[in-house]
Amino acid sequence: MHGPTTCNLRLLLLAILCYLAATPLEAQWTKAVGFDENDMALDLAEALSFQKYPTYYQYQEMMEGFALAYPDICRLDTIGSTVQGRHLLVLKISDQVDEDEDEADFLYTSSMHGNEIVGYVLLLRLADTLLSGYGHDAEITELVDNLQIWINPLANPDGCFSNNNNLSLELAQRHNIHGIDLNRNFPAITRGEADDTTGRELETRNMMLFHRDQEIVLSANIHSGTEVVNYPWDDRFSLHADDDWYRFISREYADEAMAVDPDYMWGWPDDGITNGWAWYEAIGTRQDYVNNYLGGREVTLELSDEYLLPSAELEQHWNINQRSLLNYMSQCLYGIRGKITDLESSNPLQARIEIIDHDSSYSVVYSSENHGDFYRLIKEGVYDLVASAPGYYNDTILNVTVTDYQATFLDVQLKAWPNKVPEQEAFDFRIYPNPAVHTFMVEPANIPYGELELSVHSLDGRMIYKKTVPYHGGSIEFSTKQMRSGIYLLRCSNGKLSRIQRLMVINP
Repeated sequence: MHGPTTCNLRLLLLAILCYLAATPLEAQWTKAVGFDENDMALDLAEALSFQKYPTYYQYQEMMEGFALAYPDICRLDTIGSTVQGRHLLVLKISDQVDEDEDEADFLYTSSMHGNEIVGYVLLLRLADTLLSGYGHDAEITELVDNLQIWINPLANPDGCFSNNNNLSLELAQRHNIHGIDLNRNFPAITRGEADDTTGRELETRNMMLFHRDQEIVLSANIHSGTEVVNYPWDDRFSLHADDDWYRFISREYADEAMAVDPDYMWGWPDDGITNGWAWYEAIGTRQDYVNNYLGGREVTLELSDEYLLPSAELEQHWNINQRSLLNYMSQCLYGIRGKITDLESSNPLQARIEIIDHDSSYSVVYSSENHGDFYRLIKEGVYDLVASAPGYYNDTILNVTVTDYQATFLDVQLKAWPNKVPEQEAFDFRIYPNPAVHTFMVEPANIPYGELELSVHSLDGRMIYKKTVPYHGGSIEFSTKQMRSGIYLLRCSNGKLSRIQRLMVINP
């Protein structure tokens, strides 16, 4: 793990380098591209060549055609509708496409900014590649057999076809029809917002609900305007708990693309990848929402310098990105994965899986309610895990070894509390590390989900601070920045029961 000082210095240096590189990048963004009606496909056959951009009607036919041609592994669905009533179409590709399998869910979307269209055709071609390659290409077959893949080529069709005739992208605009930037419209921790769809744009609300319902493990949001892999965070001067993993998978994407064309993604201080905030601050992005609120993992892929990429360059951009797009999907097969079940009945449990001394509250993952399956994408290393669920004793698993490009399987059985244990006896919590330096974690045990009141008191009973937090299992992180070195009393209460433990703080 990086210490706080090391993290901040590295991030600050990266921000300075990105700033120094800003002038050539801005020049790329404003370059004239000469996009016109000749870049649009004349008919469905030309659209299926992936050398021209489909009209909205052709797009619908292509998506329907995929599902009709490959009914055993492809289903056409919708994330919802737009303000103007267009569908946010999405393909599900999987070996048992009509079943909810105990497999990780993966999502690609594009063109949330309606005038950033390279991913529109790239994702249609990727869908075709997956479907036609299944059963013939070993790598593609493994992906389709072991993932539930979702592909949404147009996340803002109203913006893409803003002239409302569904025939041309010439007048495509960044925002939705209400003039709202959809990639600034998601809940943001830095604005103190809850995970709530109220008041958000229809497209945003539908995307939020889709992510929640499908429990997407790994995703990417494709944009245009430059060429870079952007990883969390966008809205803060801080590093994600899995920053080393994010840099690893981002580096893999960029390196593979640059191996095809060394000029692609060129000119960035970190060779084709960037921390979002170090590039520029953006609040309300989907990338940060997925990572902050849902425990998912997502990057933003900027895949062409031009917003409206001329159709003559589509083949080149496919050749550059094809390998990287598949590699990124494959990352969803690695890390720590397994099932959480009841020790006695073997029934699946929805449990919280936390990496001790590594995770923050946003980076923990949960097993699914239906299957008990969980997926913890993480960089190579040796980790200690704790699994927790309401009504069950925590289970700590030590020395779990993870190797890059491999899966570590871990099935955990949790033991239920005996009915005879009195409620007050069961109510407990653990503080670690204790003594605490900078931060400490509170790990409740045998406490039902709900609101917890946690307060810190001096030894003479004076309250230092108090806060109420939602508890959904696992550990809760606290900072000691406002506390002097010394011994304190930490009280944990759920409104009915409470327990007090000693906490030692050492603030150098």
